[in-house]
Amino acid sequence: MAGPERRSQKREPVDYPVRVRAGDEEFDGVVENLGANGALIVTSHLEAALDVGATVHLEFDMGSGPSSVDGEVLRIEQEFAEGDIRLAFAVRFARPIELT
Repeated sequence: MAGPERRSQKREPVDYPVRVRAGDEEFDGVVENLGANGALIVTSHLEAALDVGATVHLEFDMGSGPSSVDGEVLRIEQEFAEGDIRLAFAVRFARPIELT
């Protein structure tokens, strides 16, 4: 049985390339789902030095031009997809973004 919903806003499945900056480190990933208040990011960059509570800066394009937002890492997990291991992390944005 699924637990209670933790999000205040609904997220939609998307597939947007994203550039992530966490401290002095930068790496690429993909936004897999997106809402006004947060996103789920996946990356094959398993060495990413991320911790729950860390601040990250995200840059991505939703098709209407570049967007950038700061956020806080809420959870991190490794997942297996199509034979590959990837790092998935949920981010709560510091400010809501406008979805188009």
